Amino acid sequence: MLPQVTASARMLTRRQARLLAGHIDATPGPFKITKPIRRQPAKKSTPPSPTAVHLIIGDNAFHPSDSPATPGLSTAAAAVAAPAAGISTAYVPLDYATALKHVTTGDPKLAEVIASTGKECRIFDGEGYGRGGGGLDAFRALATAIVYQQLSGKAAAAILRKFLALFGSTDTQSEDDSADSTISPFPSPESVKATSQSILMGAGLSTRKAEYLHALSDRFIDGSVSTRKLLQMSDDDIRTTLVAIKGIGPWTVDMFLMFDLKRANILPVGDLGIQKGMSMHFNMKGTGKKGGKKVASKGGVGGGLYLPTPDEMREAAKIWEPYRTIGSYYMWAVADVKTLDR
Repeated sequence: MLPQVTASARMLTRRQARLLAGHIDATPGPFKITKPIRRQPAKKSTPPSPTAVHLIIGDNAFHPSDSPATPGLSTAAAAVAAPAAGISTAYVPLDYATALKHVTTGDPKLAEVIASTGKECRIFDGEGYGRGGGGLDAFRALATAIVYQQLSGKAAAAILRKFLALFGSTDTQSEDDSADSTISPFPSPESVKATSQSILMGAGLSTRKAEYLHALSDRFIDGSVSTRKLLQMSDDDIRTTLVAIKGIGPWTVDMFLMFDLKRANILPVGDLGIQKGMSMHFNMKGTGKKGGKKVASKGGVGGGLYLPTPDEMREAAKIWEPYRTIGSYYMWAVADVKTLDR
């Protein structure tokens, strides 16, 4: 199933995305890794303009600790719209038609996957760019990501409501997260820092998450991190900057780059859904001693699915460059991942 950022996820509203039906049967020729892959130094990409939707996907068994988790689901996703006080995002740097033609020419099987879903990559569609009058608030996006770590979408949404209430903010979203909601301005880094960790924990946050929110606030308060600075950084510089903040790991940074900053060449090698999708899409079979691992297939039958290593994923994804974000997005569909989009 395809993780979808709906047209109604606007600047001041949120809602659950509907689960998209449709099993993908993608069986290209075998992609076999028999020896270690030597990576070329990563090239810094030119940062495109962001939009205001943040998608969080996680898995309690295989995802990094900085991702949310949902028992019983492969992944769970939560999108948080940014407030109107953010940086304007009207500029559209990516020609989606050109990008789509490029990735499907290099990977014809991906064209079949996309046709099966019947959906464009919503990261780069017209609704995703230039939502009038609004923009990205990086503090809000990253703080919300911290709240959602290692939690199901519903549980995290309830804690987020309590967290916002501490600052007089409101979230009128329904308990089942199925309806649109209106959220008042997100608390500032100064407000969060001025709130004791014990009070933050009273909203349902763990001790560590309260610490993480204070650490994040410190970086925004001292000016070492800001929305404007992040917009001007390369992908690699953003990773270096954000993973240095306590509580933010590589997976969270990848989701921020994809869904908030709309960077075109992101491959989240730590995402279980994308690992599964690439294994199925490229029919990956690992033979090296240091290869990936296997996970049980649906129903516990079929001998398990091989999970490729990060290097194997990067090697296979070369046919999508410089638009790996699009290929990554559709790997969630190949893996039949269930997602939640608020």
